[in-house]
Amino acid sequence: MAGAPPSLDALFKSKAKKKAKPVNLNASAAADKAAAPAVATGPTSFLRPMGGAAFAASAASDEGWERAMKKDEDLLKSCGLWIKEVVGDGACLFRAFADQLSPDGDKAHVDMRERCVDFMEAHRADFEPFLEEDFAGYCSRMRQSATWGGHVEVQALARMTGVNAVIYQPSEASGRPDNLMKTAVEITASDSDDARCVQLSFHPNHHAGQHYNSVRCREDEGEGPAPVASLEELRRRLDDALRPKEKEPEPSEAEASSDSTKPKSKVFF
Repeated sequence: MAGAPPSLDALFKSKAKKKAKPVNLNASAAADKAAAPAVATGPTSFLRPMGGAAFAASAASDEGWERAMKKDEDLLKSCGLWIKEVVGDGACLFRAFADQLSPDGDKAHVDMRERCVDFMEAHRADFEPFLEEDFAGYCSRMRQSATWGGHVEVQALARMTGVNAVIYQPSEASGRPDNLMKTAVEITASDSDDARCVQLSFHPNHHAGQHYNSVRCREDEGEGPAPVASLEELRRRLDDALRPKEKEPEPSEAEASSDSTKPKSKVFF
């Protein structure tokens, strides 16, 4: 892989700093087509998983992706979370979002994509400045099942469904649980403190390129939609998971002595 892919946080900050000249968070179809080998039909660049030559290079040198994924899973597990993997077929963002909100995420992602593009078309002025290609052509391409969604689509999905979103970047947390929330990207599409918050994870080194997954809380078995929780509640849960556990007091000498003098029960075989 030629160089490390940009983190979500860096791209989001880049967007915020350059409002006078909108940042392209979704590379043009023409650029991807020019860079891609004839056999590679992967995601385009930036926040949608890598396309073109970068995608081919990733596929050819994915030797450590399983190790990286295991580290990501272990980090989230230490924070009271677990990663529910979705298929990396070009619809990972829509699959992950549907898994969070729908009782049948495996099928709902198709409808989620259609509604997302409908919403973008209905709010063209909000999204067009962040695209470098023709808006109509972009939306037409985004309706295709193998077109990978990126930051523009995350924003549209959150606004469309009236939820907030948190995107964990475990690969940016340096293996430290206390860095997980610091490196996460929060999208506040709703002004309500009680608004539902979906949890996603972003993996730059997945075997399918850059990849989104769904994230569930420890006690959630993963069936049906994720239980409703606000962004503030998720922050509190993470804080609680990271808080050092109080050690149980060791027994006093008298208690230890008393235990040692108790007759041991006999075991019969």
